[in-house]
Amino acid sequence: MFWHSTCKIPYTNADPASFAAVNAIIDAKMRLALQKRQGFDTCFFAFQRILYRGTTVDFSTSVYDSTQHNNFYPAESTGKSLTFSELSGFVTQLLSTLELQELGGVYFQQLNMLLPVVGFSLSDFDSRWVYGNAKISSTLIDLPLQGASTINGEQAHVYYYISSPLSLSQRESLFQLHDLFGKQVKHALSLTRVQQMATKDILTGLGNRAGFEQSTTRQLGWAQRHDEPFALLVIDLDNFKFVNDNFGHGEGDKVLIHVASHLSNVLRDEDEAFRYGGDEFCCLLDCQTQQQLTCAAQRIQASINSSKYLSQLGVSTSLGGAIYRDGDTISTLFDRADNALYHVKNSGKNSYHAA
Repeated sequence: MFWHSTCKIPYTNADPASFAAVNAIIDAKMRLALQKRQGFDTCFFAFQRILYRGTTVDFSTSVYDSTQHNNFYPAESTGKSLTFSELSGFVTQLLSTLELQELGGVYFQQLNMLLPVVGFSLSDFDSRWVYGNAKISSTLIDLPLQGASTINGEQAHVYYYISSPLSLSQRESLFQLHDLFGKQVKHALSLTRVQQMATKDILTGLGNRAGFEQSTTRQLGWAQRHDEPFALLVIDLDNFKFVNDNFGHGEGDKVLIHVASHLSNVLRDEDEAFRYGGDEFCCLLDCQTQQQLTCAAQRIQASINSSKYLSQLGVSTSLGGAIYRDGDTISTLFDRADNALYHVKNSGKNSYHAA
């Protein structure tokens, strides 16, 4: 059984009364843990906040109890703390990018050099952002990213997979590196929010054309590096001009908003929808086969066709799809999907065709 508390580290400039209060809390938790947590295999983190020279500082305490792995954290530190040179190099690498996916890769590469971390996951942001090799035999350490939230607004976490027990100094180093990473993640998320403001369609709330090109470029890079195909779906509204001409552009805007709502409801978290322009939409989908793409297209079409509002206006959808091929660019991929779309348009509309 192991109790760790960074709150016990003496800080001469801290307010003595604040530290006394925090230490009393920690001691009480220790006694409670000893009494009530026997036999549980769990690791949790409780954050206490104290005021240190006018700045709020987070201190973490953790309890690890196990009847099966009592010696997971060695009683004595057998490793060495990170040197100034190692920390300096680590920070330099973290500062090299503010693109979150790339930042995760840089962080894992540095972790792997300094600690026995064999796997690392940012799946709270994107299920595909898993780095290294998270073996079943690895031990999972789950740490929250302070101030970072998932798409659903929940607390975001980082998942570390450890190949061997951490010494006390290694554990302290992991906390230190995690904290530094968390600060850079905040900057990366801030940049993402600013970019999203410039890449959002004001009317529908979906991504706009600039957002589509940005996301497609990122998807192409991922597909080329990891040999993982993705799919593009191009959607055009049938009889949309009739709505604008006979009911006005205000009604046309309502149709666009309504269709965007259907796309958002049908697509999965890993998929993205965009208003490419006018009444044309694009979807980037996590599909690797024609069968998967066909199923996704049919779900979208069925959802839109089920709308009584759109049906009364005579609005339906024509869809064209294409799956990434080795050597594709944005233009070649889009052209194949767009040609498939116009095959549908010229064949009676309200259907789907794959390139």
